[in-house]
Amino acid sequence: MKRTDNSFLATMANLHKGVGLSVGWALLIGTLAGSIILLSLTGVLLWTELNKRKTVGAVIVMASIVAMVWMGLM
Repeated sequence: MKRTDNSFLATMANLHKGVGLSVGWALLIGTLAGSIILLSLTGVLLWTELNKRKTVGAVIVMASIVAMVWMGLM
């Protein structure tokens, strides 16, 4: 067994990866993450109130976030 002292950032990264978690915890975390994504998407729909001007703004913001993530992965 190897023991290391992790920094706060390394501990957060290990929690994000699910290091040392059982299947039940991984399913719970995945379910919570999916529900947060669903709540954020429905929140944007409620915020725009299906108004064309706000919807165009929301689409531009989402497209810029997707482009930023895509460029970061490249």
